[in-house]
Formats: sequence, C-alpha cells, structure tokens
Amino acid sequence: MRQNILRLSAGLGTTARPWRLFKYPSKRLFSAQKDGGDPLRILFCGSDLFSSASLEALDRYSRTNESNVLSIDVVTRTDKRTGRGLKVLKSPPIKATALGLGLPVHQIDTFSGWNLPEYHQTDNPYINLIIAVSFGRLIPPRILNQSKYNGLNIHPSLLPDLPGAAPIQWTIIHGRTTTGVTLQTLHPSKFDQGFLLDQTPSPGLMIPNPDAITTKDLTDMLAPVGAEMLVNAIRNQLYLLPQKRFQPPEDESPAIMAAPKITSQMQAIDFTTQTQAEILRRNRAIGPLYTFAQRDDVSGHSIRINCGKDMRVARAGEVPAEVKRTVESFPCAIPYAIVEQEADLHQSTQPLIVNASDTDPDDRQVILPTITVASMKAATGTAAAARAGLFAPPMRLGEYDLYCFSHPLSSTNREGP
Repeated sequence: MRQNILRLSAGLGTTARPWRLFKYPSKRLFSAQKDGGDPLRILFCGSDLFSSASLEALDRYSRTNESNVLSIDVVTRTDKRTGRGLKVLKSPPIKATALGLGLPVHQIDTFSGWNLPEYHQTDNPYINLIIAVSFGRLIPPRILNQSKYNGLNIHPSLLPDLPGAAPIQWTIIHGRTTTGVTLQTLHPSKFDQGFLLDQTPSPGLMIPNPDAITTKDLTDMLAPVGAEMLVNAIRNQLYLLPQKRFQPPEDESPAIMAAPKITSQMQAIDFTTQTQAEILRRNRAIGPLYTFAQRDDVSGHSIRINCGKDMRVARAGEVPAEVKRTVESFPCAIPYAIVEQEADLHQSTQPLIVNASDTDPDDRQVILPTITVASMKAATGTAAAARAGLFAPPMRLGEYDLYCFSHPLSSTNREGP
C-alpha cells in the first residue's frame, strides 16, 4: 500500500499552500517506543466507504507479526428504512465490510445506556483505544474516559481548514485544488478540535481534474491515504505521545472554511445568485440538485424540478448562431429550449438551458439534459418541461423555435397568492 500511495502522490503533484501544521514523519519517529504501552483492544466507529478503507487496512495490519492489536470491535449506526414507502432496509457500508472481515459489529444510534465490550478471562479485557472515522457522532466522555489511550480520528481535510461532517463535499463545493488528510485526537465535546498528530505534508495533494471530480472520486483518492496514516499511527504508537496543540502562525493562515452537514436545502439551486461553476461544483459534490418553477396559472403554485446529475456546460455549437445573441441576453434563471421548427416538443431530445448569474455570456449557460418534473417520469429537459406545460408560446428565430418559461426558477417553493 505504501508503494501505491507514493505512486499516487507522485502522479498527482502538488501546489503551494501558505502554511502547514505540525507533522510527525510516520513510520520512522519514536520507533524506540515500540516496547511501550499495552496491547490494543480497539473500538472502531465508522459508517461509510471512507471509513471502510481504514478498517480494512487496520484489520490487515492487526494480522501481521509486528502488530500489537488484540481485537477490533466495530460500532456503526442501525439499519434504516429508505425509499418510497420505506420498504428498503439500508445498512451503513461499513457493516458489510466488518462482517466480511469477521469482526464483531455493534449497531447503535446513541451511546446512552451502551457499554464498551469486554474480553473476560484474558490478560487485557478492556477496550483501550477508540478510533472514529467518518462516524458522524461525538464519542461521549463516558466512553472516552474508559479508554486508556483515549481516541484517534482520521479527517479528510487539512485541518483546521474544513472542519465538520462533510469535508470531501465542501472541498469540491469550494473549488479547492489541493487536499489531504489529518490525524487528530478525539475531543470529548467538539468535532475536529483535538490535538493534531499527523497530516499530509504541505502543500497537500493535488486534486486531479478539479473541474470534473465528484465526491466518489475524491473519496476513492483520499480513503487509502487516510488508511495508511491510521496504520502508521498504530504502528508508531502515536497515541502514546504527549499531546500538544499546534497551530499555524496567524499571518500565514489561509481562509478557513467550514464543512457542515449536508442538508436538502443545500441542494436547491438559486440561478439568480450562483454562478455556472458554483452550480456545477455543487452538483458534483451533493447532487442531484433541484429547483422550483412557478406555474403560469391562477394558482401561482410552484412545481419542483429535480435536475439530473448529468448537468453540464454548453458544448461547442450547441447553441445555434441564429439564437445565440438572443439567449445570451436572457435574464438569469429563465429556462429555455431551442428546437427545430415543426418538431414535436413533447418528444424532443433537446436539453433545457438556464443562464446562471455569471456576467460573461460564454460562461453562464447551465445545460440540463434530463429533468424530472414533480411526480412525472424523468425525461429530456425540453420534453419534460413541455409535458408539464411550463413553456410560454415560442419565438421564431431563423430555422428554430425558442421556447422559454414565463417565470424565473426559484430555490424556494412558492405556495401561491
């Protein structure tokens, strides 16, 4: 794995970052402490594929001759019902990973009334290290205080930048070009406020193709980096080190941004304030996105439009020359469609197009190849809007008919007068 990470880092390259946090050179420092400390019984708290990679790496290490890991218990959330009618029971991804590795799994939604597992009739019966990776919940002091070596956390950002529940998504939303992973201790009452023990060296890893990368892509990139950092911490017993908080000099600190939990409201598009780049980044990070169209009737009610994840920029020649100047002058948030004259609008394969808030006419068009209007089936943008009766009568321009909505799209649902 170490060779794979080195190849990944070499292939990605780096860019300058104005500061770096304290960094222990993993695998080399404090090797003299190998004989110190008790064998480890670990409680691993996780949920998603990012944490699954760390669990797999930790399990592999635990089976080596050099390992001092006696056991790994896994804590994750309970299965949840989802989908229409709540008929589908969905498990956290790490559950299947843990069961596949033959590890004990504890599914809980709260630590209240729950106690750490114990291994009686052994010389080391108690959990003595807690590891949380993408767990999404605080480990309470009652649990941490029972662990001799407290707890460790792997966080997929260069802390103190992007603390919070969704650092990978916000890395994309903010348009970052570099990223990394941080190892910290667990704080008993706050997220991402522990002591920093290890971190991807400055200037961080270059994000490949930042204008196209998705949350899955970035997760796949960072998961093995975080997994290696965690194993290095266990191998080098960083949990035994004196804990001291290190902060970058204030005059060298970058603009620190938060990474709060993703909510459904964050998936709503506001074409009047968001630029094309901002909308497309948000789609790649937390899509599919949605918006609301106002009905052109006496009710004035809004109808929800769910945008497909295939939204994109306009391709060369996609907007014909006959209509280009006209549509470039359209106000933002007014959807329009360009179809050949006499074409069947309800069967059209043309996308819906919306101008975002950019001032550059060449960088403001957001293309919606597919949409879903209310409870109707997904269809191409133009056909779906036509079937929902959202177009005003067309404007004829050369060989084309230009259809547009009567009202701008909105990020909020309008209930009518």
